[in-house]
Amino acid sequence: MLLSETLRAIENRIGIPLTPCEIRSAKFFNPARPGDSVQIEFSYTGADQVELSCKVGERPVLTSVVKCAGKPTAG
Repeated sequence: MLLSETLRAIENRIGIPLTPCEIRSAKFFNPARPGDSVQIEFSYTGADQVELSCKVGERPVLTSVVKCAGKPTAG
């Protein structure tokens, strides 16, 4: 759920669809609970790949690399 909601938030930010996507890697460190404020950072690592990370405060909760259907052009 966290990964899909993170991708949706990134799509809203950049204005293009990223799904469907292929998860290249995903590591969940800690849970994010309802009501938590999740900070999302992302960058493009290729023409069709997004690297992302999520934190709750200083606590990391997710890192992932996804190959995306959309073609990101800016970050």
